[in-house]
This record gives sequence, structure tokens and C-alpha cells, in this order.
Amino acid sequence: MERKGGSMVAILMVAMVANCVSGQSLYACWGGCYNQCFLSSGGVQPQRFPCYYQCLNSCVPRSAADNQYYCQIGCSLELCNPASYDGAAMDRCFGSCSNLCNV
Repeated sequence: MERKGGSMVAILMVAMVANCVSGQSLYACWGGCYNQCFLSSGGVQPQRFPCYYQCLNSCVPRSAADNQYYCQIGCSLELCNPASYDGAAMDRCFGSCSNLCNV
């Protein structure tokens, strides 16, 4: 169960980073959407996942740079999840994903 919590933290971090890169207000897209999911689900974790997915889908920017954003999201989810409890390791991991996706 703890592993799922770490995965959710990683997903939230990636979504927030992607949202910040797009230049939108963090609360305007992800924060508002996430809060809506939390309030409408009645506190049951598994029921929130479709809503989280919808938030991620709507908050990720749709532009010519989509491939780079999706590369960073995929890389971060795959490689940075084990580092989700160590802030410095997560920063390094996000940096390496950024370098990989810029190639």
C-alpha cells in the first residue's frame, strides 16, 4: 500500500512540474482540479484515480512541445518514483529526465 502512495506522489509532482513549465497558474489547473477530485470522491482513494487522470490530461499543455512534456512525464514516472521520498534525489532525477528529453 505504501508503494501506491509513493506512485501518487510522483504523479502529482510530475503533473505540477508539467503545469509550471506550461506557464499556467499551478492552482488554476492542477490545484483546482485536484481539489475537485478530492471533494467529489467522498474520501475513497480508488474512486479518485479516473478523476486524477482527467486532471492530468487536461492540465498537460497541448502545444508543439507536447512530445517533450510527455517524455519528461514518462521518464519521471518511470525513473524518479524510487526517489520520491528524497527531495535532492528527485531534483537530480527530474534534471536527468530533462536532459534525456531534450536530445
